[in-house]
Amino acid sequence: MLLRSSPPVNMPKMRHKWRAKAVILLVLLAAYGSIMWYMTHYKPPMEKVVIPVEVVKQKPTAAAARLPVPPIELEPAPPVPEMAPPQLVIKGRR
Repeated sequence: MLLRSSPPVNMPKMRHKWRAKAVILLVLLAAYGSIMWYMTHYKPPMEKVVIPVEVVKQKPTAAAARLPVPPIELEPAPPVPEMAPPQLVIKGRR
């Protein structure tokens, strides 16, 4: 609520410390900027993951040795019927 009357005479006056306010603001801005720069430019180290795996040769089985499949003979394609090209009509030209 705004006061429409003047403040009392014995009310203490606020000192204007604009330099201190500007320094605090610049320090906070620098801290925020450095945190943002760190978060956007930091690359975490790659973690080495060891997965235990045993490499075993696969034994050939009787089901794997199949007879070669003879090639399939394809029938020739049916002939394409000959058709006259459509008549070309250009509108707007005389």
